[in-house]
Amino acid sequence: MSKRNRMPGLIVFIFLAIQLAGGAALAEPEIAELTELWRAGGEDDDIFFGSVAAIRSGPDGNILILDGQLSEVHVYTPDGEYLRTVFHEGDGPGEIRQPNDMFVTADGTICALAGFPGKIIKVSADGTPAGQTAFSRGESNQPPMGILNRGFDMPEGILLVGIRMVFGPVTQQTYFLSLCTDEGVEKTALIEKKNDTDYADFVMTEMGLDFVWSRVAVGPGGNVYAAPERNKYEIQVFDGTGAMVRTISRDYTQGQRDKEDKKAAKQILEAIAAYYPRPPHSYVIEDTGAAVAGMWVTDDGRLWVQTGDADKGVPEGSWVVLDVFTPEGEFDRQVALPGSYVARQDALYVQPDGLIIVVVGALDAFLNQQAVSSDETAGESTAQPLEVICYRMGH
Repeated sequence: MSKRNRMPGLIVFIFLAIQLAGGAALAEPEIAELTELWRAGGEDDDIFFGSVAAIRSGPDGNILILDGQLSEVHVYTPDGEYLRTVFHEGDGPGEIRQPNDMFVTADGTICALAGFPGKIIKVSADGTPAGQTAFSRGESNQPPMGILNRGFDMPEGILLVGIRMVFGPVTQQTYFLSLCTDEGVEKTALIEKKNDTDYADFVMTEMGLDFVWSRVAVGPGGNVYAAPERNKYEIQVFDGTGAMVRTISRDYTQGQRDKEDKKAAKQILEAIAAYYPRPPHSYVIEDTGAAVAGMWVTDDGRLWVQTGDADKGVPEGSWVVLDVFTPEGEFDRQVALPGSYVARQDALYVQPDGLIIVVVGALDAFLNQQAVSSDETAGESTAQPLEVICYRMGH
């Protein structure tokens, strides 16, 4: 597999692609009160972001922004003061190449996930190299290769999302969501899915690539939230041992994509295809977006869900509507986020303390990284500089 087959940015692809749908939100959502706290990146900042792969909060409240293209993490205080940059591109201690995700442990250790071959590179809060580990199912059942896409710190161990792979004329792929030890050894597989790739007849489909990549979150008590089915609004909740404790759902009808939605979804598939050793013969785009596009759990135990049509039928002056569930899993209300952002272009992150962070230009940056032009960047050599904007949400 070539250097480009590390598959960075897969989560950005999945998250943005599944938002491209039509439909209508529930009536009369609550309009959130957002106060802008700070901005980073953009045309007037000394910090330049190549492609934002993840944004996480540390135990000290600092905000960490992972640049998957430039292979570095920028650390900011809660009020937006730039502190330091940790990680650099390379293969030495404290270095990484095109990471997919990161998580922060309770002691402040920053863990970045290298895509292929999947491993976790660690540095302390000040950037000092702190070792590395890899996903494993045990010595007797270890696949030759694997990809790590997402990771979460848990009260006991870590939660990993990735792909086990066995290469051949038909590449055997198993997507997994697994509870693991701190050393990356699998304890319990919560959800798995097989999606083999036959390069003799390579058709790339949204359904084939679909998994819980953006549809997984961890609550403050260590519960795991995951929506396994693309076309079903159902979220499974597991405790730290892997036992299912409840399901969360509401009535939901997927909206139909329009022509522009489908065009954007195909562009994203074309960008992902650049990671494969051979181009697909064709692409299959779904007529609807996913029922659940993203989810986050805040420190108060509330679950925030972004549906596949969360940007449709929104109140005037808003750009997206989120479903909110109580810690017990009961539907509470809908909250509209005011602003002029565009869901198909800009990425949303909800932090555990309730901060709202928007990455402006996320889709264009990803397409530009893969040499695929959107309508907005056609004829340009680079996308516009990414900008990260942080808000405090009140009521």
